[in-house]
Amino acid sequence: MRDGLPEGLASLAGFQLSKCGWWLEQRLEEELEPLGIRVRHFLVLAMLSTSETLSQQEMADCLLLDPTLMVGLVDDLEARGLCERTRDPRDRRRYRVRATEDGRALHRRARTLADEVGAEVFGPLSDDELSTVVRAIGRVMEPFWAEQALHPRRKR
Repeated sequence: MRDGLPEGLASLAGFQLSKCGWWLEQRLEEELEPLGIRVRHFLVLAMLSTSETLSQQEMADCLLLDPTLMVGLVDDLEARGLCERTRDPRDRRRYRVRATEDGRALHRRARTLADEVGAEVFGPLSDDELSTVVRAIGRVMEPFWAEQALHPRRKR
């Protein structure tokens, strides 16, 4: 046993990373509940807060979601006045989405909560260790994101 896990699991980096991501998501879901949003809503607002507009398809590709799930997320946010959807003037089949001021304000509140959860989960690491982890995961994921850009995969 190591850190409360059988060695066969504790020594699997992928298992540990997967469970760390799961733990982060569960903790963030708890913190976001009073704001009336889920993690996926937060992620959409996070993308929109740093972009003028994005298409629903672009956001679905980034989050590896089926486009119909993205439509539902945008529907939820739009119903609350947190984003606006308009037809893309270059392609009438596509929608462009932008965050409203209320959406940007809610994102800032949610981002503060996400940062607090991250500080809690990654608290045992020094700033240097956390920077190393972030850089290392970024390097590991580079080929995935490059492949994703060419051949999008979605979770169904």
